Amino acid sequence: MVAIIFHNLQQAEAALAAAVAADRPLTLLTAPGAGAYGGPGFYLAMVEAARQRYPGVELQTILDCGDDGALAQMALVLGWRCLVVRGKRSARDKISQIAESYGAEVLSRPPKAFDPGAEATDITKQCQALF
Repeated sequence: MVAIIFHNLQQAEAALAAAVAADRPLTLLTAPGAGAYGGPGFYLAMVEAARQRYPGVELQTILDCGDDGALAQMALVLGWRCLVVRGKRSARDKISQIAESYGAEVLSRPPKAFDPGAEATDITKQCQALF
């Protein structure tokens, strides 16, 4: 499955458009630690807006929470179902137990992904090339 990091709504939409055109599934994830500076609600709103525009994509979304367990718990409550939580294994194990009650998954590291960078505005061609 192709994995693409998104920094803004334009990038999320470009990734979803490329997945629709290729009729392939997509993993869309935030940059490392992005949950801490953007907030889980902010990124979830972007994902939902992009999904409304491209509803036919088989999509996995991942929020990177860095090593912030409290942030990960907030993300679960808001609706995230796959998180990256770094840091101590004991803390990640506790978050994983909580995540199970939400039907969610916690990763110790993100999958390898294409990162267009925060400043990129039109990543359509790069996304298409990945598929």
